[in-house]
Amino acid sequence: MRTRTLFLPALLAFLLPAAALAATHRPHHALQATGSIAFGDDDDEGSDDETTDEPRPFAEHFVTDPRNRPETVTSGLPYERLEWNDDMPAYPGDMPGSLTATYDANAPAGLFGLPLPQHYDQQATFTAAAAFVLHSDGFHADPNGFFQISWGLWNSATTGLDRTGNPADYATDTFELLEFDYFPNVSPWFGGPFVVPTLFGRAAVDDPAFEANGAFANITSLFGLQVDLPFDLPLFAVLEHRPALDSMTVQVYRIVATDGVISLQGAVGPLSLDLLVLREYELDSVGLTLWNDGFSGPSPSVTATLTYHAWIVVPGLARPEELLQVGLGE
Repeated sequence: MRTRTLFLPALLAFLLPAAALAATHRPHHALQATGSIAFGDDDDEGSDDETTDEPRPFAEHFVTDPRNRPETVTSGLPYERLEWNDDMPAYPGDMPGSLTATYDANAPAGLFGLPLPQHYDQQATFTAAAAFVLHSDGFHADPNGFFQISWGLWNSATTGLDRTGNPADYATDTFELLEFDYFPNVSPWFGGPFVVPTLFGRAAVDDPAFEANGAFANITSLFGLQVDLPFDLPLFAVLEHRPALDSMTVQVYRIVATDGVISLQGAVGPLSLDLLVLREYELDSVGLTLWNDGFSGPSPSVTATLTYHAWIVVPGLARPEELLQVGLGE
C-alpha cells in the first residue's frame, strides 16, 4: 500500500493556524464598471480603454475557443488536458460554450489562462470567481493521496510549475499564486474532502526555510473547511481579497434557477494574509492551475474532469449574483 509520509512537509504548510478573523462579511460594493473584458469576443474593441487607469472587470464565458487566442498565458503542457465545447448554457444566465479540463495527478504540469486588464497586488481589494461543474464520470480520489483540483490567479513571470515538491526535493517554485483548491481525498488519517484557499507570496529568499521549502516558506492557507462539493451541478467559487482586513475569504455556492445562488454549508472561511513571511505579490493572469503530484504513485492520487463556464475577476467586492452577470449582455 502506498503511503504519503513524504508529503508531510507540504501538508504541514497547510496546517499553519490561521489568525482569528471575523467570518462576518462587510457589505459588498456594487460593481462600478458596466463594461467587461471578455477576450476573444468578436465585438470586443477594447482600444478606447487601453490608455485609462480605471480598474476594469474581467470576464471569460468561453463563447469562443480560448486555446486558439494569441493572448493566452501558458506554461508547461496544459493543452492536452483541455477541450473547448460548443455547448448549451449550463444554468440561467450562462452563455453557450465551455472549457473542460482534466485533472490528473500524474500528468505533466501546466498553466493555462488569460491576462488580466490590470495587475492586482497585496494592496488591492478584488474578487475572483469561477463557475464550473465537477463531473462524477471518471472521478477518482485515492484515500492514501492528497492532491488538489484548482484554479487561480498567478504571476506569469514568477509562478513556476512545481506545486508539490517530490521525495527528493521538497522545495516548490509556485511563487505569487492565489489559488482555490479542492482536495477531494478522504483519508482515515486527516479526513476530507477540503476546500482550501491558498496564497503564495514572493520568493522569501532571506528566510531560513527557503532553501529547503521554496515557495512553501512564504505561504498562507486555510486548511479545515471540510466540504464535499456536489457532482454534476453548476457551482460558483468566490475568492475575496481584503487587505484592509488582512484577510482573504473563500465561499462556494450552488447556482440554482430560482434564487440565483445558494451557499454550500460549511464552504466559507477567512484566510489570514498576515501569516505570509513576506506579504508581497503581484498577479497578472487568471485561469487553470493543472499540477503534477510529485508524491503520487503509479495510480494518480486524483483524476477528475471539470467543465468551466466562467472566470471572473473584478476590482472591489461584489455579490455572487452580480459577479455572474459580469460580461453578459455586452
